[in-house]
Amino acid sequence: MAYANLDADNIGGTSQADYLVGLDADFTISEGSVLLYRELAFPVVELARSLFLWLNAHPRGDFVFDSMSFEEVGAVSLKQGSSGWLVESVFSRGVISNPLDWADVERGRKAFLSHIEFDLLSLGLDPADVIHR
Repeated sequence: MAYANLDADNIGGTSQADYLVGLDADFTISEGSVLLYRELAFPVVELARSLFLWLNAHPRGDFVFDSMSFEEVGAVSLKQGSSGWLVESVFSRGVISNPLDWADVERGRKAFLSHIEFDLLSLGLDPADVIHR
């Protein structure tokens, strides 16, 4: 998972919800050179918060992103299959990653979260207030 062009122009206030849906970016999920999903103006900060909560959940089940910005649930999903974790999106039906082991999933999500945290700090926002609560 990666993003570029974080846009803060749509922030409508100073609440956590305002930041979660008001900060968006060009978002992609790819596996090597294969594009699994791409969305412009995707709520990457809201995704980061959901991933943070999921990574710290015990027990941890599948991850299915339920966004305030989409009517559909599952813009991003991480589901455990018999051979490993699979990444998919309801917006790219039938396009599923190869199985990933947990270490790869955790490493990728932590890198994504670190990138978001850095960008929030660059905007003068405290990640603890936006994604860690």
